[in-house]
Amino acid sequence: MLLVFLSLNLSAQNVIGLEAAIARVKTQHPQVLQQDLYIQQQRILKDAGKNQPFLSFGYSMEELGSAGTGVHSLFAQQNFNLPQVAQRKSVFQEAVAQTGEFQKVVTQKQLQRSVASLYQQLLFLKSQQSLNKELLLIYNKTEEIAQKRAQVGETGAIPLLTTQSAKQQIEWQQMSTIQNYSSQFILLQQFLMDNTLTDIADTALVVWKQELGGIDLVAHPLVEQIEQQKVVNALQSDVIQSQLLPQLSTGVQVQVVGGSFPNFGAQIGLNVPLFSKGVKTQVQANELNHKILDQNKAWQLQQLESQQKMILQNIQFLEKQLAYFENTLLPSLQQQQALNQKAFSIGELDYLNVLQGLEQIIVAKRRYLQLVLQFNLAWVEYNYLLEK
Repeated sequence: MLLVFLSLNLSAQNVIGLEAAIARVKTQHPQVLQQDLYIQQQRILKDAGKNQPFLSFGYSMEELGSAGTGVHSLFAQQNFNLPQVAQRKSVFQEAVAQTGEFQKVVTQKQLQRSVASLYQQLLFLKSQQSLNKELLLIYNKTEEIAQKRAQVGETGAIPLLTTQSAKQQIEWQQMSTIQNYSSQFILLQQFLMDNTLTDIADTALVVWKQELGGIDLVAHPLVEQIEQQKVVNALQSDVIQSQLLPQLSTGVQVQVVGGSFPNFGAQIGLNVPLFSKGVKTQVQANELNHKILDQNKAWQLQQLESQQKMILQNIQFLEKQLAYFENTLLPSLQQQQALNQKAFSIGELDYLNVLQGLEQIIVAKRRYLQLVLQFNLAWVEYNYLLEK
């Protein structure tokens, strides 16, 4: 019975943590699988350069006389590319496959950033639900005190109705928060391609703890991908220039010479290109593409450097704000709230002051959650800039 209970409980709850979600999306997302297939496809094409020209078969006549005599030949002719042609093509395709490897890493980092951001959003909504429950408990106590004071005639119905109205607004916000959580969780299911997930493993939003370190932007996959594209571009020029390499030409003939059969012949030679302007033009265009990639790399580095500066400034600013909230503002407001409730319960404080104090706490705690979310999302962006 215990085993049956445990199996039913496990099947009913299918939760996932952040690390497991990231690991899954980096290996099972369709975009990553497409990159794997692309890399495999390019490596298969490494042998494409081993193709040779068609084998030619034909019949020829030479030195024909008036009686139809002469040399009649059946021939087979085959041209062969030099080994350098296949070698250059193979090296080029391997470089293209390596470009796919870098693109795969870029895709994985982008998916990791999206899932990590979405996970923090879900934790934020969970914490909002917990905060709303906490506030409802406070309003329930305030409502209870207001009701007792109204019953003994110390106050009228207005304090009780005002407290109940404020409580109802929190209840409405709780319903909205629950709905937002459900919508965001559906997005996580879509990212992970798993509709059987029921919840995330963590229960609350906490401040992200991580050390700031140096970032080597040149080693970022976005930059390395461009650098690899430059390698591919250079190797493509080699492939284009291989069109100017000579071909080895061979052939054999079976001949009828003056009625005598069989006679045999053979030939060997080189095919060389007479015109090279078209090939040289392609190489020149490829050199311009190399310069374009240089400009693209400089632009990408500049973008990453700007992002790095903004993220570091944001993290440092949010750290100061969080420290102020945690060490100064929230303790003062909580102490004030406790004193207000006590004073209201013994009739020393008006209900308006109590509700005003509660509003200040609500605003402060919600602002604190917003700061924690912004802080954690800044760390998500920081990790995206890391080279690994």
